[in-house]
Amino acid sequence: MLTKVIDSKKGLAILFIALLCAMTNSFGQDTYRDNFSSTSYANNNGTQNFAGNWDETGDDNSPSSGRIEIVGNELEFNNIDSRTIFRDLDLSGASSVTLDLDYDANSRGNESLRVQLWNDNTSSYETVSTINSTNTGSVSHTLTADQISANSSIRFVGGDSNWGGSETIYIDNVLFTATFSPTITINDITFDEAVGNAVFTVTHTGANASGAFTVNYQTVNGTATSGSDYTFSSGTLNFNGTSGDTETITVAITDDGSLESTEAFTIQFTGSSDGTVNYSDTAAGNITDNDGLIITDGVTENTCSGTFLDSGGVSSTYTNNEDITYTICPDVGGSFVRVNFTSFDVENGYDFLYVYEGTTTGGTLIGQYHNGNVPGTITSTDGSGCLTFRFTSDFSVTNNGWEATVSCYVPGPTMTISDVSVDEDAGNAVFTVTHTGASASGAFTVNYQTADGTATAGSDYTSSTGTLNFNGTVGDTEITTVPITDDAVIEGDETFTVQFTASSDGTVDYSDTATGTINAQISSDVPLTLFEEFHGNVDYVVTGNTLRTADNGTDPCAVTNTTSANLIAPIPGTGTIRKAYLYWAHSSSTMDADVTFEGQAVTADLAYNAYSATYWSYLSDVTTIVNGVANPSTNTYDFADLTIDNTSSCGSQGVLGGWALIVFYDDPTLPASSINLYQGFQRLRNASDSFTLDSFYAIAGSGAKATFLSWEGDSTLSGASETLSITNQSGTTHTLSGDGGQTGNNAYNSTIYDDTQGPAYNDATTYGLDLDTYGISSYISPGDSQVTANVSVASDAVFFNAVLIRVQSNLVTGTVFEDVNYPGGAGRDMATASGVGVNNASLELYDASNTYVETVTSDSSGDYTFGGMADGNYTIRVVNSSVRSSRGGGIACTSCLPVQTYRNYNTSGSFVDVTNEVGGADPSAADAVAGTLTGAQTRSAITIASGGIVGLDFGFNFNTIVNTNEDDQGSLEQFIINSNNLDETGLDIGSNSIFDPAAGDDTSIFMIPSSADPLGRTTDSNYGSGYFDITISNGNPLTAITGDNTRIDGRTQTAYSGNTNSGTVGSGGATVGTSANTLPNYSRPEIQVHRDQGDVLDLQANATIRNLAIYANNNAAIQVNSGAGSILSSLIGVNAAGTNAGNVDYGVEILGGGIQIDGNYIATNTDAGLLINGGTSSVIQNNHITNNGDQPCDDNIEILSGSGITIQRNLIENSAAGGVDASAYAGGLILSENAITTAGQNGGNCAGNIENMGVLLAGNNSQLSNNQIYSNGGAGVVVVGGTGNLISQNSIYANGTSTAALGIDLDPTANVGDGVNINDSGDGDSGPNNLLNFPIIESVYLSGSNLVVKGWSRPGTTLEFFITDISEGTATTGDNQLGQSTDYGEGQTFLGSAIEGSGSDSDSSTSAYSDADGNTDNTNAFQFSIPLSIVPSGGDLITATAMLGNSTSEFSPISALLIPTVITNRGITYRVNRD
Repeated sequence: MLTKVIDSKKGLAILFIALLCAMTNSFGQDTYRDNFSSTSYANNNGTQNFAGNWDETGDDNSPSSGRIEIVGNELEFNNIDSRTIFRDLDLSGASSVTLDLDYDANSRGNESLRVQLWNDNTSSYETVSTINSTNTGSVSHTLTADQISANSSIRFVGGDSNWGGSETIYIDNVLFTATFSPTITINDITFDEAVGNAVFTVTHTGANASGAFTVNYQTVNGTATSGSDYTFSSGTLNFNGTSGDTETITVAITDDGSLESTEAFTIQFTGSSDGTVNYSDTAAGNITDNDGLIITDGVTENTCSGTFLDSGGVSSTYTNNEDITYTICPDVGGSFVRVNFTSFDVENGYDFLYVYEGTTTGGTLIGQYHNGNVPGTITSTDGSGCLTFRFTSDFSVTNNGWEATVSCYVPGPTMTISDVSVDEDAGNAVFTVTHTGASASGAFTVNYQTADGTATAGSDYTSSTGTLNFNGTVGDTEITTVPITDDAVIEGDETFTVQFTASSDGTVDYSDTATGTINAQISSDVPLTLFEEFHGNVDYVVTGNTLRTADNGTDPCAVTNTTSANLIAPIPGTGTIRKAYLYWAHSSSTMDADVTFEGQAVTADLAYNAYSATYWSYLSDVTTIVNGVANPSTNTYDFADLTIDNTSSCGSQGVLGGWALIVFYDDPTLPASSINLYQGFQRLRNASDSFTLDSFYAIAGSGAKATFLSWEGDSTLSGASETLSITNQSGTTHTLSGDGGQTGNNAYNSTIYDDTQGPAYNDATTYGLDLDTYGISSYISPGDSQVTANVSVASDAVFFNAVLIRVQSNLVTGTVFEDVNYPGGAGRDMATASGVGVNNASLELYDASNTYVETVTSDSSGDYTFGGMADGNYTIRVVNSSVRSSRGGGIACTSCLPVQTYRNYNTSGSFVDVTNEVGGADPSAADAVAGTLTGAQTRSAITIASGGIVGLDFGFNFNTIVNTNEDDQGSLEQFIINSNNLDETGLDIGSNSIFDPAAGDDTSIFMIPSSADPLGRTTDSNYGSGYFDITISNGNPLTAITGDNTRIDGRTQTAYSGNTNSGTVGSGGATVGTSANTLPNYSRPEIQVHRDQGDVLDLQANATIRNLAIYANNNAAIQVNSGAGSILSSLIGVNAAGTNAGNVDYGVEILGGGIQIDGNYIATNTDAGLLINGGTSSVIQNNHITNNGDQPCDDNIEILSGSGITIQRNLIENSAAGGVDASAYAGGLILSENAITTAGQNGGNCAGNIENMGVLLAGNNSQLSNNQIYSNGGAGVVVVGGTGNLISQNSIYANGTSTAALGIDLDPTANVGDGVNINDSGDGDSGPNNLLNFPIIESVYLSGSNLVVKGWSRPGTTLEFFITDISEGTATTGDNQLGQSTDYGEGQTFLGSAIEGSGSDSDSSTSAYSDADGNTDNTNAFQFSIPLSIVPSGGDLITATAMLGNSTSEFSPISALLIPTVITNRGITYRVNRD
């Protein structure tokens, strides 16, 4: 046993040695060591080399000098403070690492040294040991996993930064011992997605393995997804165990055709057959996209799709110093490349993308783009269809580049829209959209919307969306208007975009966009240019003051916060302030647009700066403030709170702070004059400028003057070149002098001066402010039309702000205004009308020979001016088509046309009002095109005789109808167009002699001339027999009415020209329904409208049609499609005389929306008076509906579909077939208080069924109550389907005039009347209203004034009792017998009702009954005593109906009423159950 044990131990020893040898093969050790054996930072004394040398920070990086150096074969740290030293090494693949080093800290004093290692996870150094003991020793540390990486590093850092000069620590023998195992490494690769396969190389590194082994792998999704970007892959790799052996992994890549950024997946190892193998490495597969068109020098790409990118592609940026030329051409013949930039970021002003037409940079340059000029959509117009791009970048700064979508188009219908620039106070930006390219197949629409740029919707402009309507013809234009917000904030240029979003025609190219620019209110170094003109009986007066308190010689830097001043001359008592401008200026590098004037906060409307933005000037309109002053002439105006820099410019005597006020006023005692205001902010030194006033015709020199506003002129600086002068038309220059006593060589000397008043006003204490006015009347001669002001500056630096020149002139001024609320009748002047000025109206001037002279446009107040005319006779014309309504939508509506309501003229020195030309010179004609007087509707003569004409006004209205034309100006069609497009905000049309239109009602003002026209105009050609005939041709239908609140109201014609078509039609005044409701009178109107093809008026809005006669020869007179409209007091289907004049199918056809049809006469329509085939609410009331239908199936009212249908208080008579046909209707009809009579005039034989009943019902839950239904050819009411149909308290009688019929007929055969449905036992049958059993009256008698009734009915039924039509004398016995033993109904007079089983039912028994006709049931008995308001007579015949769940039965067999005793119906055998 002992021997065996020894042998076993020997075997174990041999096995241990073998394992140790194997481990030596599988695990290798390497050392990284520096024992500082030489004075070098590059020592490598181990088996492996460090990754770099020692590297100092904060020292001299020398191993032989400095605070850190090698001394005596040790690394010395002496007084290092914040200095450090580090060294890097690559420990990747090591399974374990230890650090050992020696130190000598005997001379450390009180300092310490930290030993730090790099943590690759936190990307920072971390302290692993601190040497803070005064001794010699060593440090030993085992590295953590985060400290073992390719980026491993050691660093020595002082414990603080307060080392003393002798404090020293030494380090020696820095040693890293690393153990390495067999390691599998795999490389990252990047490849194009079109590569097909990505091949990864896997390498066995580190130590050899003990033998061959395998490694498993798989792919893992990152931003790339298996299945769409690559094919998932997994497998096993076989290695021979020797370091350096390689294998490969192949992954299939998908070319997906989608534009993407670089996407990545990972290859990771999942296991190895050798447990010693390190397989933690992974590889990234980076898939770059190949779907973009990346700009590449010298390349031409033929394509009509794809994404165009800068050289950086999707995921990177372009680079510096690029100069690349690239061309894109279409790959489809006859098409043109279009590039739409969806993102763009190119360095502003340094890097540029140039785009050219055609195939080379020799083509037309389309644009030069960078962040200061961003491209949108660019389309080639070159014959080649190509676009060429050149991109250049400078040597620094690269931005993100661009991305653009490439497409091609074949020229077809195309929308083009123009860019627009407006001032912030413009009110609206108006964009013109033009149909270019090819014509479309027909009319189409285009939708648009705005999008923010640097301008923001809500604060800078109002977000706008809408639909434009085009007629399909090339050249058609529409306008879209975007409201601009005057936010009172001084800003630079801001932009937004108008873009199209869709078209109803898929062939239309709507890719174009427009940029709206809101002009900046800040301008720099701006020369003076014409800013505003004033014309009329106008003059101005000025004042101002400085905020400096002393001249340059005393204290050039002293300023104050507040100053004040009075106007230097008074405003006449007859004067009216037109405009007041406040200017202020200061030295400052910071804008100050907010000041205090007259105690009120004022914000600048415009700001200017000059001289590198160190001087500023501002303008604000303070008209409201000055008008609010009690006496502007004597008021002391206060100005305060301007920030002034009085330090930076003090040394150069350049401190500036001051203000000026210019007040323009009208005074009827003044001669007509022209004033030009030039404005800017320009610093001149040793320079000059000139400003010319023209477009006037001087009456005389008297009153001519010029004013100059400048800043920073010094009284101590003068020279021959510092002048102000005037050059007249003859070329003579006159120097201006006198201000401050200067003789012509010191014009800018800080004075306020005015030599036009006596004595001359001269204030020389306005330091830095120069505001001088000179009389120039002696330099102007009658007939002059030009004068020039000249400014010249020598060494004195002067900031010119404004120049004014006033000259008496021949001129004509006036206003084009809209009489928004014109009520009809004589025209009204602007004051009476509270007229609103029309902006941008075109006015033309013609001389005495009617030769065109010039055109001007009105301003935002509607004011216009013609100037510079010689004496003579002239005509001024307003081009009516240029007049836009002030109402919402007016500016954009180019199809909206007004009519003239007012004008005046002046040929003898005074004005004559023309109020009787409503509609213009010829109301039946449209206005002529621009450029001619022939056919001009609005024109006024004037005579100029050495003076101005002020107040030549023209008024217009958009609601007035002045002719019977089928379209164009003054027509009904034009009113509809206007009303559809203009909103009603603030609209409140004045009252007339008949009614007062409600506020917000867009009411038509009919003013068509009759033969006795109150204004004396020529009779309209389509007037006769007391009414006007508006005929609409088949090919030119009226525009659909889409404007809510549109009111087409013929009463306005009656109010204007009288009741020329007197009389009534129909049965006005008759009573209908059981409550005897009185029908209104149906008056004959003065306006009739007809169109042979029909569909005369198309309602698609909350609109009203009233007091018209409307007829046609086909389709419908009025079609209701949507909205919630009204049709009132009109004749429909007949002419204005009330007689048939056509064969219109339907008077009113309801297809959608809601409608109220009230008080109309609806007659002689061939298919139906009313067709209801849709809609959500149809209320039909107070109408006379008669004689409709010309075939046996034609009804007065036909109902097919819709909901919310109420028919009440109408007279419905004489229909060809049924009175009301709801047999195809799902139910829910309410029919109340009508008179429905004489149906079936055409026999009613409709496909074998006789349709001559009063009412035909199907569907569920309709309600017929309190109607009179009588004398119809067939039954009164026929129900052919549905349940829950209530027929209650009606007066039904004398029906069956053609053939015997019932009052109520429940007809399961749908033969529109099958006779009596005999009661069945248990009432188990089914059909219309469940064929509810009618009640059986056993006996009926009077007890006092109560009706006592006994009989049988189904449990819980409501019973209604009537006197029959036989007893009322409207029918005879047997009329309702229909083969039975007795008459069944009809019930003409309602007596009362009771509920079986209720408290009033004194018989709670159940019993069976039967009668001679076969009526039988075993059901509840009843007995009621019903109080009566109508007491029948003895012998009267009584009938009844039963209602259960609103389902109503037919009338019961009649029973005779006896007064003294109970009468038993002996034809009934009954049995009473006693239990």
